[in-house]
Amino acid sequence: MTAGSGYRHRELGARIREARTQAGLTQKRLGELVGVRPHTVWCWEAGRMKPGRANLLEIASRCSTSVAELEGRDQAEAELLREAEAEFRNAVRGLPTEDIASIRNYIRFVRSERRRRTRIRS
Repeated sequence: MTAGSGYRHRELGARIREARTQAGLTQKRLGELVGVRPHTVWCWEAGRMKPGRANLLEIASRCSTSVAELEGRDQAEAELLREAEAEFRNAVRGLPTEDIASIRNYIRFVRSERRRRTRIRS
């Protein structure tokens, strides 16, 4: 496999590795916390696989960083997103499952409307 085809997510992987080591976690421990095998963590860090959104959120949470930082977004955006994620986590903590499901559905609706409006403008 060439570097281009086998390691497409190399930069993301490097940021995951950096966040993990700064948090003082081994690949094995991060895997335990996220609910995946250590080999999966290795694949993410090597850039062979990209973690799904739920795993990215869990990695960010366990490594005290944000998804924006893991994805390499600029610092201002990363800080804003980190604060929003923390506020959101605190806001939904303790809510009934059906309320959390409603919030997730609303977020999906807002995203689909944004995509629809973008397609209409194009």
